[in-house]
Amino acid sequence: MLHVAAGPELFDHTLWAAATDERREELARLVAAELGGEFFKYEGLRRYGQASAPVAVFVHATVGELSLVPGGGFDMGLSPEEEAAIRAARDRAEAAAEDFDQEFDLLLSEIGQMRPLHRVVVPPFLIAQRVLSVGQALRWLPNLRDPLYGHVPKAPAHLNPEQITAVLLGTALRLPAEAELEYAARGGLHRRLLPWGDALPDDATIEAMLADEDGSTHNAFGLHGYGLYPELCADHWHEHYSGAPDDGAPWPGAGMHVVRGGAGDCYPWQACGEWNLMLCAMRMTERAAEFGASIRLVHGLGEHEEFYNFYNVSEETCDVKGAGRKAAKKSRARAGAKKAAAKKAATKSATTKKVAKAKSADKGATKKALTKKAAATKSPDKAATKKAATKTTAKKAATKKAAQSKSAKKVAVKKKSAKKLR
Repeated sequence: MLHVAAGPELFDHTLWAAATDERREELARLVAAELGGEFFKYEGLRRYGQASAPVAVFVHATVGELSLVPGGGFDMGLSPEEEAAIRAARDRAEAAAEDFDQEFDLLLSEIGQMRPLHRVVVPPFLIAQRVLSVGQALRWLPNLRDPLYGHVPKAPAHLNPEQITAVLLGTALRLPAEAELEYAARGGLHRRLLPWGDALPDDATIEAMLADEDGSTHNAFGLHGYGLYPELCADHWHEHYSGAPDDGAPWPGAGMHVVRGGAGDCYPWQACGEWNLMLCAMRMTERAAEFGASIRLVHGLGEHEEFYNFYNVSEETCDVKGAGRKAAKKSRARAGAKKAAAKKAATKSATTKKVAKAKSADKGATKKALTKKAAATKSPDKAATKKAATKTTAKKAATKKAAQSKSAKKVAVKKKSAKKLR
């Protein structure tokens, strides 16, 4: 995992915005090295709309384009400024004699679920620019038929908990924390209603986002279509933010999970407040995703990533906490393993050279010592051998003399015997 010291601009979006493109490239390549090349490929820097800073774009082998979102702090929830913008829009609608009171009043009645406003500091992460499509989901769900779009490959997939589990395990990615999703949706805008500002969406806006023809409806972080589809979060549902985490981690609990968005599933609109679902701060329970939830996959880069439980999708049928963490941890560990292997190889090479050098020196010293010892040993051995040889020669001479004496004696006895016989 990345550490702040390695690239402080990755942990503070204001530093990222102030950096040069050369520095951003350097940081993006640092992230690419951390990820490894098996699943992720760095594409380059790209600017979206009127964004002040470019986004580093990565491509996942099966999920498509992901944006590198620098970390940083933001005010999570519906701010007083956003509430004022809603009330002002309600007053304008009332002055125009438009019958929109119901949708504004409904939204204002739900403000408690988006409060208290609280400061959250989010570590950097990669997030898919679009929700997972039917065509992408077929890789892990070959029998998938979307309840809304059937087999249309580019349409957003609406998945049940078991299907989401299969995708998480297959990609080794995870669901976003609710804080991450809101932070990415805001795109760096401070206390604004929607990813593009405070202007409420009309039919032309929603149709352009649904058409997705030229990518012009991305926000500053490159997210497309936020709010259109019911996006599932890793957090369990709580009716307010009292006691919510302030470090970007998902909020554990029991029962249902949080869903963000879903306006596109209501289109064509019936003037019942469907646009409310597109607000950056708007949240609901997963019960609102009646056709199934869409997912926008994430890969975290914070140093404490592995300690978070981003995987518990459903208590009974989709608890992938163990298997999901193992798969994601394995994927994140690959780059580190490669670095460790390279370091080990370099150390081994250096050690081998050192040992070989020492061995060579030892061999030379040993040979010299053995030669000296052999020379020293050879000298007394030579003298002893000479003495032994002399002794042997003397013994042989004595034996020969004795044999000659014995032979002479035999000849004398033989002559005497012969004389006697005559």
